[in-house]
Amino acid sequence: MDIRKTTLCALAALVSICSWGWGRNGHDAICYIDECNLNKKALKTVSDYLDGKSIVYYSTWPDEVRTTKEWGYTTKWHVAYYDENDKALLDSRFEGEEGMAPDCLYQVGRIIDRLKDHKNMEKEEVANLIRFLVHWVGDFHCPVHIKYPDYKEHNFKVIYGGKEYKYHSVWDEIMIEDVHHWNYMEYEHQLGNLSRKEVKEIQKGSIVDWGEQAARDCHIIYEWAKAGDELGKDFYLKARPLADRQIQLAGYRLAKILNEIFG
Repeated sequence: MDIRKTTLCALAALVSICSWGWGRNGHDAICYIDECNLNKKALKTVSDYLDGKSIVYYSTWPDEVRTTKEWGYTTKWHVAYYDENDKALLDSRFEGEEGMAPDCLYQVGRIIDRLKDHKNMEKEEVANLIRFLVHWVGDFHCPVHIKYPDYKEHNFKVIYGGKEYKYHSVWDEIMIEDVHHWNYMEYEHQLGNLSRKEVKEIQKGSIVDWGEQAARDCHIIYEWAKAGDELGKDFYLKARPLADRQIQLAGYRLAKILNEIFG
């Protein structure tokens, strides 16, 4: 295979990887809503750690690097596990599954604890933790990155717009790219206009509280679709507001975390 074909294959693989989670546009939207709600000190401090780049620039960085030798161990840390009562499992798998499975909610908690000492850490270490933090906060708000014991086989195939997709892809890509046709700045324009009272309300509680709320609210997506279903307008009219709301919540809550650490 010549170098051009090799490069194209590599790019195709990267695009496929980046479609996990919310996809680039969804993660960008979360980071931009966050960025628009950072105080001046937090915004400057985070930017300094990222060599002047916006966090939007790194919104999907954890997806892009997890197939590398250096970061391969993070591959399975992009989902959040919950029990039959929608309580966070954090550092364990479902009953009957072996080994620890530290999920993204658990990792966000660890990162927050580590970043409290950021002034005494190496700059690149802090930068990497920020890159993972902004991505994983988005992931634990994403409906198909929430793992339930009664829906282990969550990635079944459905028909949408006359084409076959995995249900995961419907939420990762279609609900973001095909419904609104917004770029990440337009997402912020539409979803980033909450009042101070509304923002304070959704930022209440701990990250575990936020994760468990997401688990309760998103459980319903497995009632909206089953394997082989043809999903039409009735589906996305129900699904679109949930996807928008989870992006909105993630953006404002990420801003709270970064303001508390760096503000």
